[in-house]
Amino acid sequence: TNRVLHGAKPCGNILDFRDQRKAVDDAIALFSGEAGERAREIWLVDPAPVVVEKLSEAVQQLEDFMQSQGVDCRPGEVASLKGDEARATFINCFREVQRIRTQLDQYTDLDPELRETIDKLLPEDDLRAFRGVYLDVAQELKARQEKTPDPNDPIQQLDFEFVLFDSALIDYDYIMKLIARFTGQPPRKQKISREQLIGLLAGNAKFLDEREDMVEYINTLTEGKGLDEQVIREGYERFKAEKNARELAVIAEKHGLSPDAL
Repeated sequence: TNRVLHGAKPCGNILDFRDQRKAVDDAIALFSGEAGERAREIWLVDPAPVVVEKLSEAVQQLEDFMQSQGVDCRPGEVASLKGDEARATFINCFREVQRIRTQLDQYTDLDPELRETIDKLLPEDDLRAFRGVYLDVAQELKARQEKTPDPNDPIQQLDFEFVLFDSALIDYDYIMKLIARFTGQPPRKQKISREQLIGLLAGNAKFLDEREDMVEYINTLTEGKGLDEQVIREGYERFKAEKNARELAVIAEKHGLSPDAL
């Protein structure tokens, strides 16, 4: 059987049947009501090379679509797409790319050549950048989807599947640790850059509501300060409180009120 045993598995239970091939085959045949290879097709995941081929096809579809719109297949070109139908097509194309990449992340025994092939199809930096762009576009279209009842609107048919962009490995605590590591490193010996930190936030659905605040906070920090995680956490909470106070003051001034009245 294929080895799907990984801490990033998005849902369900992780079961390891690697040493029980005969018992697994018998159980599959029994519960599927089928026999032989047909039973295995129903219940077992595809071999990794097959999934990589599917990834290749999905990336090619994304490239063909972007080129059909007169733009290069790069994250920065998504903003040049014209109209809701084009942006909706981008959502569908890249969601499929991300779905297959998430599936591949569950394979624990990919050989080096296969990993190299995957990276060549869509390098990690490009993938991360596309994730960030996807979430930006998806968030905007999702808000409009909820306000627009017209069933003929192309965005009404979209399923954004944000769960595909929510890594269980990257949570609030993990980000705070990375920020502390960022401030503790000399600029010339960077192990994680400001851009990489922001990229992690941009490409993870878990931080959609707080991403702007976190990015602004990161941009106030400098390397070499050696701030520990507790100081980072307290600084972030203080940063949010001060930002909120400034925004309230602007609203109060606009309406001729005291900030305390809001």
